[in-house]
Amino acid sequence: MPRTVLEQLVRQSERSLPEWCAHFNATATQLREDATLSERQLRRWMAGNVPYARASSQRVARQVWKLAFDVLVSPPSSVDSLEPVLSTHDRLTQEIAMSTEDSARWIKRGAGGVDKNVLDQLHADVANLAGQYLVKAPLELIPDLTSLRRDVFDMLDARQRPRYLPDLYLIAGQVCALMAHACADLGRAYDADTHARTAWFAADYAEDQHLRAYVRWVQANVAYWSSDYGRAAQYAKSGLADMTDDSTRLRLASQLARAEAARGDERAALAALDVAMDALGRVRPASSEPGVMYFDPGKARYYAAEVHLALGGRHHSQLALEQAEAALDVFTDSSPKEFLAAAELDAAQAHLALGDAEAAASRVDQVLALPVELRTTPIIERVSKAAEEFTAVAGRARITRELTDRISLFTAYTAERSKE
Repeated sequence: MPRTVLEQLVRQSERSLPEWCAHFNATATQLREDATLSERQLRRWMAGNVPYARASSQRVARQVWKLAFDVLVSPPSSVDSLEPVLSTHDRLTQEIAMSTEDSARWIKRGAGGVDKNVLDQLHADVANLAGQYLVKAPLELIPDLTSLRRDVFDMLDARQRPRYLPDLYLIAGQVCALMAHACADLGRAYDADTHARTAWFAADYAEDQHLRAYVRWVQANVAYWSSDYGRAAQYAKSGLADMTDDSTRLRLASQLARAEAARGDERAALAALDVAMDALGRVRPASSEPGVMYFDPGKARYYAAEVHLALGGRHHSQLALEQAEAALDVFTDSSPKEFLAAAELDAAQAHLALGDAEAAASRVDQVLALPVELRTTPIIERVSKAAEEFTAVAGRARITRELTDRISLFTAYTAERSKE
């Protein structure tokens, strides 16, 4: 009988111990965690001889085996009695996931170079990861994005038939843009900028307008959350100049409006916001923009709220509240939690500006339940901004004093280094 859950998982898999160690170490590298695993250490974990491990090793182990470390090193029988971790359904799900990964890898190797079948699989991989971005934490997606990017780069470095190159460059650009987006959400501005430049290079070869818009939006976003509003506006402007369809104009005009508002140019901000609202009335979901690459109309609404909040004054605060409420009306229970949190925080700031601290506290209270792994840089920045405003009125409202303490705890644990 296996002594631990980990030993049972390893026995049930088709990987050898050296292969599991290699997979663990590769995942640690991709996650930038200071952790390595030798066969000797893996055997000790499997035997249950190590009741604890370094936090970095625990985080990598959870990513590799999808279970918390204390569960992995516990006896299977005790786990079965507490929760259905090793149910037939879970084992089947794990086997299906591994077999699907193997099948996809085999297709992408291709017998005679890239062909339509390989491209179809790569497009499906990108669409799957872009969709997962809406429901998973960015840190979880980076290993898969890194692996896919390596596959596509290898294909581009090999000699391929010219007719397949535009698709390969498009896929390479999309993967790099998703990597840039993930790095930006984790507060890694340098890494995000580097991946975004690579994505722009690929988009130029692919000549794809939607990808260009997405890349320029990511670049502007990185600059915006680094408080470099002038550079954010420049990226958004340069992208907007080449865009003709409504979805790309909505994305970049919304980004331009909040960048101009943040740097205090009211006329430019409102002009860009007019462009965004004009496009909003005509935009429709596009199959060519999978998952997070599609700019949700609800996001456009809370971007508009941020424009009005930055411009300030009672009139703009009221408009900000209306836009935040409109965003929440667009979103559903299945919408990404970060989108809902952003709109709630914009509404909270609008309530504060209008003098209603209790309404603002109620809004923020809903956001503070957001899981650590989803506390991206934009969310943390929004919460911190709300905290500053709560602090300013703390002496006049008892409810805000407790809330500011809870906000401090919330912002101490972020998605970049989420704790298990």
